[in-house]
Amino acid sequence: MIAELEKLKALLWEEWDPIGLNDTDCPRDEYDSYALRLYSILKSNASRDEVLNYLVWVRTEYIGIGEKGDPAIEADRIVADKAMQIHKDAQ
Repeated sequence: MIAELEKLKALLWEEWDPIGLNDTDCPRDEYDSYALRLYSILKSNASRDEVLNYLVWVRTEYIGIGEKGDPAIEADRIVADKAMQIHKDAQ
């Protein structure tokens, strides 16, 4: 669990980062709560669409950056696929 969760935290910080914080002095735990929820979603055997929808919801509704279907959704797709692979590899 810990290794998978840490990988998800790193993925969100290093590759998703919708706010653009990883180039600042902001603490690295900014996206940890999202990673924890993402971990729970993955553990429930969620589909790729469910994972993607969660990332899009966090970015567009919770954080309030962009809107559904905007160009940033490509980054959401890539991160969703990588999160699914991290979970698969942890099995």
